[in-house]
Amino acid sequence: MPTIKLYGGRAGSSFRPHWMLAEAGLAYEAMPLDMKLKEHKSEAYLAINPAGQVPAMIYDGFTLTESAAIVHFLAEKHAPQLLGATPEERATALRWELYVMLNINPALTSHALKAWGYEITDAALEEAAADLDESLPILEGWLKGKEFILGTAFSTADIVACSTFNYAEAAKLDLAAYPASQAWIEKCTARVAYKQAKEGVHASA
Repeated sequence: MPTIKLYGGRAGSSFRPHWMLAEAGLAYEAMPLDMKLKEHKSEAYLAINPAGQVPAMIYDGFTLTESAAIVHFLAEKHAPQLLGATPEERATALRWELYVMLNINPALTSHALKAWGYEITDAALEEAAADLDESLPILEGWLKGKEFILGTAFSTADIVACSTFNYAEAAKLDLAAYPASQAWIEKCTARVAYKQAKEGVHASA
């Protein structure tokens, strides 16, 4: 078994690799950082990730940052079936991972930061709401009639994209206008590995 250290808590983008590790059944050492105390900007952590962002993972001495990159690396190593069965499926998974991270994630993050007590201006929240009004219907249209992003097969796309909606949960956003998305989120979050990741079942410390 590899020796794995994962820096970052079980919320937002940092949750993605926790979930992937649970899907793969891998034991690891959890290394939470207090963002309000700016531990992610400490000299020790900047030596691991010069960008001062979470998550970061050290896997048998190999350091990797960026949540989706970590998810894909772990899938390549331990759960290749989650990458998609064909080049078309793998490209589709990547397509929706990028779409959600680039278009939905920033807007939901603004709402979550407000809920967590950070200073977010009304103008920023209005812009985030407008962005969601534009981007959420597109994801909703894709998910209609599907169990998961690739259809019936759970994949890295679901891990990466659904983790983004932890921000919506934190902000208590109403997603009733998007029933297909809600059903997809419920199906993803009902997975045993999702619950294990939330509880830190495979993590020490």
